Amino acid sequence: MKKNLQCILAGIFLAAVSLGFCPASARAAFYGRTIQEGVYAMGIDLSGMTSVEAIETLDDYFQEIADSSFTITCMDGQTETVRVGDWGLSWNASSTVKQALRLGRSGGMIDLYKERTDLKKGNIYLDVPYSFNTDKIRDSLSRRVASHDNPAQNATIHMQSDGTFQVTGEGSNGEVTDLDVTLPLIMDQLTDHISEEMGVTVVTRVDTPKITSSDLLVIKDKLGAFTTDYGSSREGRKTNIQIATEFLNGKVLLPGESLSVSEAIHPRTEENGYTLAAQYSNGDSEQALGGGICQVSTTLYNALLRAEIKINERHNHSMVVSYVDWGTDAAIADNSKDLVFTNNLENPIYIYGDADGEFLTFRIYGVEYRPENRTVKFVANTESEEYITERKIKYSDEYKKGTSQVTGTQRPAVVATLTKVVYIDGEVTESILLHTDYYMGSGLTITYGTG
Repeated sequence: MKKNLQCILAGIFLAAVSLGFCPASARAAFYGRTIQEGVYAMGIDLSGMTSVEAIETLDDYFQEIADSSFTITCMDGQTETVRVGDWGLSWNASSTVKQALRLGRSGGMIDLYKERTDLKKGNIYLDVPYSFNTDKIRDSLSRRVASHDNPAQNATIHMQSDGTFQVTGEGSNGEVTDLDVTLPLIMDQLTDHISEEMGVTVVTRVDTPKITSSDLLVIKDKLGAFTTDYGSSREGRKTNIQIATEFLNGKVLLPGESLSVSEAIHPRTEENGYTLAAQYSNGDSEQALGGGICQVSTTLYNALLRAEIKINERHNHSMVVSYVDWGTDAAIADNSKDLVFTNNLENPIYIYGDADGEFLTFRIYGVEYRPENRTVKFVANTESEEYITERKIKYSDEYKKGTSQVTGTQRPAVVATLTKVVYIDGEVTESILLHTDYYMGSGLTITYGTG
């Protein structure tokens, strides 16, 4: 009976404190500025600490974790180490310290009594909210295990000088890290067993070849081809065309696979062999690394059309080009224009590309799926053509007074269409408008000297 009475009186006192019905001195003593005895966070005793001391202590703990190394044991037995903080570790010590300061000092009467009773009986353990960036972890894991994995070997195919195909290899299995299984093991360490010494051994899986010899042996038929002339181009432009063509030559696309030409021909940098040449930019011509590659994408585009491969993305140039009919070009521009296509056939396709310094050719090979009595033509039609006859006038002290200089190229503003026409036994069965293109015009500029 006496014990119950003490409990009741303690509860009344706690309620009075929390509601403010106590002298200021009593409340000040109750709401002390230090954490009560027996309060832990992340296994660290915070007893008697001020909020600043507690936050600093917890921050130091997590900084040590961030600076520690996570060990990844790869499939070949070798290890890779990663600084834990590089995986986007973040934490909120402040919220936990606020919670620690409130323990036994705030809340409802029942909660207050329970907390103070728990503290008398033993310790209270709190967690500090923290998180990692799983995308960073997955990317880091993928990069670090790559050199230790043993990926499957695909069968390969290439066209020989006599026009026949040679298939090399059968396609063999390999063993690689299973990212989908290994990543949760890492996350388990980081979330449930965080410490200064963490690590996992990767889980592996069998890696099967994407392309086998049986996939490639069926390739024998020419499905579509196209050639353009670039013999009059300057050497820099010729170099770019040849480099981009080499990147595309020999590509194999399985059924359902897509290819981005902009990605396939690699970044247009000096390291990749590209050089300065003229290209269109904002309705004008300028020197740029990789100038001329649009003739590569254009030639390939026309070969793909004739093979009737699905085109996902294609753009015309800002102004007309001279190496194909208007309405049949396919421009490439970093981050804005690309040629993307998908193998929509039941068998793989092989892309053959050749740039011999005079002519650029692409041919698409696979398994012919169209009846012999069916033919396809692509009709480019100019809907309108208007030349800009007015010349822009400029003045410059770079030229002597009384002299002038004419620059620029006169190109028409054009609206053009491309139509696919299908014939069966010579009779038109389908006429499909593929696209309508709009090209801006350009005129000449005459600059008068003022020097």
